[in-house]
Amino acid sequence: MCQGVFTASVPDVRREGATGDGGQSVRRSEEAEEVEVTEKDSEGVNLEGLLRELVSAAQLYQSAAGVRARLTPTELAVLVILRARPRLAGQLAVATQLTTGAITRVLDGLERRGYVVRVPDPDDRRRVVVTAVVERLTALDTLFGPMSAAAAGIQATFTPAEQRVIARFLTATGQMLRDQTDLLRGGAGATAAPVTLEAPLGVTRHARLHLAGGLRRLTILDGGPDLPTDRLYRASFSTVPTIEVVTQADETDVRIRFGRRQRAPWRGHGGDSTLTLSPRVDWTVDVRGGADQLLVDVPGLPLRSFSLTGGVQDLRLRLGTPREPARIALTGGAERLRLERPAGVPVRPRLRGGASRVVIDGEDLGSQGSGGRFQASGRGRGGYELALTGGVTNLEIATLGPSPRARAG
Repeated sequence: MCQGVFTASVPDVRREGATGDGGQSVRRSEEAEEVEVTEKDSEGVNLEGLLRELVSAAQLYQSAAGVRARLTPTELAVLVILRARPRLAGQLAVATQLTTGAITRVLDGLERRGYVVRVPDPDDRRRVVVTAVVERLTALDTLFGPMSAAAAGIQATFTPAEQRVIARFLTATGQMLRDQTDLLRGGAGATAAPVTLEAPLGVTRHARLHLAGGLRRLTILDGGPDLPTDRLYRASFSTVPTIEVVTQADETDVRIRFGRRQRAPWRGHGGDSTLTLSPRVDWTVDVRGGADQLLVDVPGLPLRSFSLTGGVQDLRLRLGTPREPARIALTGGAERLRLERPAGVPVRPRLRGGASRVVIDGEDLGSQGSGGRFQASGRGRGGYELALTGGVTNLEIATLGPSPRARAG
């Protein structure tokens, strides 16, 4: 079903009101219509059967398109991923659930036929950045053009309210299929109840957190009343990872790794996984292997630095005022990145790969090219340096607002 990425841009289903009331009448009408859509004919519809037919038809189409383009389904899937932005080879291996050797062979074939190019990562030449060749993707657009036009015609027959209902269903179904694929590939790894893990604080005043294996959905919190004062961290996972705590004279290393068979539980089938860190020590956080959804809600945590390698779909950072200049580094690109910090704390972004849209404290700066440097409010040498390598679709820097924890409670 990867061909959908090669379709034309989907029309915006939001309608601005032309009634003089800012569109409120239209929105109220659409909300009422949406309720009617969700309730009407809800009985007697075999959605599971229709979904099976849709998946089967998509597989047949993918097979036929692959034959015409002389590409395997895996090669098509890789090109779909690369269409959004360049990726690290390791990130592609995680996304396609292939071994390092297998993804290397796939990339070898795509590079020989001119679909991709591979170059060393400028920040770490041991890693390889893979970029799709635009001209070859344009040829694929031509191949998928008739399907794109037909899909757009079908979409036009539905009202905006109906489209929103369909979008919610497809989004939830897509996530379900990814979860079930992980379970089939990884075996039964999830436990019936969350596993709570923790470690003593000790006497060190600096800690390093290493997370590896590819994250799906994780929330990192600063310790509140629920975290005992003598605990370094407390974690709630739906499977047991490999954890190693190494205590030295001046710092403590916390290394948490999930292997290939343990990745699926990070999706949090029964709720998000959480990791709570003690605010009584300075922290350095390093995430390797990429992430889907990651919330770092630590305004009360002394954070020295945060790094993420392998790309991220949705990252939200809620940070406090650092004691000294702190560095935030992302390598591998990002779809959505929102950084919140207290008013007056400067943020100095540095982009390698550009950004499709940048919003700073409510001001929309539009797109920014590679190499762009600008500062988000505040003065002085403190604050945060934000280094982004691999491009970002939506970058927002904002003043620290209410915690999602407070709203959830």
